[in-house]
Amino acid sequence: MRITQSEMFRNFSSDLETLNETYGKVSRQVSSGKKLTQLQDDPGSSAELLSLSDQSSDNDVYQSNANTISYYLGTADSALSNVNNLVTSIYSDGSQAASDSMSSDARASLATEIRSLRDQILSLANTQANGRYIFAGSDVTTAPFQINGDSVSYGGDSEVNTVSVDQETEVQSGVPGSQAFNSVFSSIESLLTAVDSNDVSGIGTALSQFSSAFSALGLARGTIGSNMTLLQNVQAQLQVESTSITTQQSNLQDADMAQATVQMSQAQTALEAAMAAGGSILQQKNLFDILG
Repeated sequence: MRITQSEMFRNFSSDLETLNETYGKVSRQVSSGKKLTQLQDDPGSSAELLSLSDQSSDNDVYQSNANTISYYLGTADSALSNVNNLVTSIYSDGSQAASDSMSSDARASLATEIRSLRDQILSLANTQANGRYIFAGSDVTTAPFQINGDSVSYGGDSEVNTVSVDQETEVQSGVPGSQAFNSVFSSIESLLTAVDSNDVSGIGTALSQFSSAFSALGLARGTIGSNMTLLQNVQAQLQVESTSITTQQSNLQDADMAQATVQMSQAQTALEAAMAAGGSILQQKNLFDILG
């Protein structure tokens, strides 16, 4: 079967185009360090990369949420730890005031100290983190505790904001202030009333209320500690997933530079050989010889 000049030219053009595409592909790999530089390089792998990119974005959001909640919980735990120490000091002062041998002036001095400690607790109860009142329940923009005389009232709510830290897990950002502090402030108010009145019996009764205050603080810290442990486990898993996604992306996208360099050299050699072999066709002077 006779092969015409036009068929030879078409075959040469097709081969040349294929070689050019191959050379362009491996050249892009060498210059970018990536196997996939265009969608058509590998549509299947490109689609998988898009899916992994979406997973990576979701993971980044979850990690950001987890870091934020971790900060809030850590701040709350630190505040409650300080409150527990302050309440212990107030209880100690109250125990001194319960002595029959203590003078009214000495009790007045202790009352002043108790109020100073109470004010520190009030400040901690209104702790802010990133502009949010962490013990206000869900109403995080308003200071939850207000004082009138020796009476401290809670103006927040009993709800606590939760944040998603993975597809199946939500973590509370804290505890409502009423749960942690109401019995604390109530016990302190009762103690101050008794101390101001030099009522030794009343002081003893007020001191008995502190067991519920310490219990409330313990429960609040326990809830926060449990959430912090949950969060740490989730954060560890998110890091594992992030590493896995990065590895998969690298396997799909990163070029083997040594192999790509060899392939580019081979493609260039093949391209030069094809150009040389096609020289006789390209040198045809009569267009009709090429077109057949």
